[in-house]
Amino acid sequence: MEHIFYNKNSVSVLLIGNLTQDEGFFNIAKSLCKSLHVSTKSNEIKNIVLENRIDLIFGTLSFEGDSFLEALQEVKKIDKEIGIVLFLRIVDADYLYDALALKCSRYFYMKIEKEHILEHFKEAIENIVDKNIFLKDTQYFNALIESSIVSQSDIEGNVTYINDHFTAVTGYTREEIIGKNHRILRHPSNGPEIFKEMWGTITQGKVWRERILNINKNGSDFWADTIIIPFKDEKTGKIIQYIAIRRDITQLIEERRAIQAREIQANEQTKLSEAKDSFLILFTHELKTPLNAIINFSQYLCKNMYRIEEIPKEKSTHLLEQIYKSASFMLENVTNILDLSKLRNHKINYTYTLFNLKESIQDVIDKHEALALENKKEVVFQDDGSEAHISSDEFRFKQIIANILSNAIKYGISSVEVFLLCDKEKIEIIIEDDGRGISDKEGIFELYEQGSSGNTMMEKKGTGIGLNFVKLLCKDLGFTYKIEDSLSLGGTKFILMKKLKD
Repeated sequence: MEHIFYNKNSVSVLLIGNLTQDEGFFNIAKSLCKSLHVSTKSNEIKNIVLENRIDLIFGTLSFEGDSFLEALQEVKKIDKEIGIVLFLRIVDADYLYDALALKCSRYFYMKIEKEHILEHFKEAIENIVDKNIFLKDTQYFNALIESSIVSQSDIEGNVTYINDHFTAVTGYTREEIIGKNHRILRHPSNGPEIFKEMWGTITQGKVWRERILNINKNGSDFWADTIIIPFKDEKTGKIIQYIAIRRDITQLIEERRAIQAREIQANEQTKLSEAKDSFLILFTHELKTPLNAIINFSQYLCKNMYRIEEIPKEKSTHLLEQIYKSASFMLENVTNILDLSKLRNHKINYTYTLFNLKESIQDVIDKHEALALENKKEVVFQDDGSEAHISSDEFRFKQIIANILSNAIKYGISSVEVFLLCDKEKIEIIIEDDGRGISDKEGIFELYEQGSSGNTMMEKKGTGIGLNFVKLLCKDLGFTYKIEDSLSLGGTKFILMKKLKD
């Protein structure tokens, strides 16, 4: 049997006297134990024992006229359990009776046993190992039994023995449980396959282990790490009984669940806090561009009011249009934020009208002209020439297009292309950019996610709510969408579709 608590190389030995001079024996002895200490002086022995854990003292009673008797007597007072094996020689005859009073583990006559010293050393090591194994295993077994819910049953599963801890945990007395079947502890939430697998294992003489939910006498439940051990008759080999050792792990499971819940909550709070911080930074950046346009263009017009008639009408009209578009763009972002909460809680009302797709898309593109100029992007719009009309909420449809288009403008490098395709069955709107693309084409639709592949804040150019807004609006309005890699421009290709029959 292999013991996991002790091994042969865990024994520490103090070699004394003449045996320390035998180099061959010394080298072999050193390989058989954990540590080997040596001494040829009586005044060293006690100190070595005090400073080190010594399991065995092995050697002669004296060396070159120096007797170890008094030192060994002191050692016995320090540790009565220490093993001592002595080899007596003719020169030790005067100390014979005192040496016997030491009650050593073994005594040998050196003249006769000199050739068998190594065998005696191995035997002494084995005896200490066996003794320590027995003590360790016994301590472990007793501790295991005292802290576990232990029961014994016959081959039919009828209880024949329970320990005190069984009664303390389950609430059943010996009189109530002895003779009853173990099913009395079976919790209804456990599936029959668990017990089928259990009987299939233990009836083959194998140990079975599983975590099972049990039920107490008062109806409460407890989780138990359960081990069932089959015992066989030594002569016939037939199973004669089973020992079940249960360890109540209810508190452990609850604590782990509580820790996991706290960790999840903490992670969510951290992510939410980081997302909010990121959102505030990014959203203020989003407002900065249209605000600059409004301020600069308004300031120009105010400063030149005294000569307003000298400014070309086309220029002043263009400036006013840019102010209007920038303000509309800001309002659009603010509206998205206000609407997002309503949308996520299904509290948005939709107004359906029949409208022209081409005109709606062109209107969105025109309102994003200031953003395109700011980001130095060219937006090209093409259609297949058909007059496409659909029945939907035009305002919300424009919100969908606006969010997709603004992302394409921000993350593209130089150009954005918008296509409108329509046939009798469906309409398809494609928005492509020449940016670096999106790796996580699913996760980008989650709240506070940005599509940049970079790691810095400067590379995250959106608020993180746009595509989540698109996702929710598309679901409500019956649009489908997907993101692909753009083969023509090399960036991202967003495809928005709606079946006309819907």
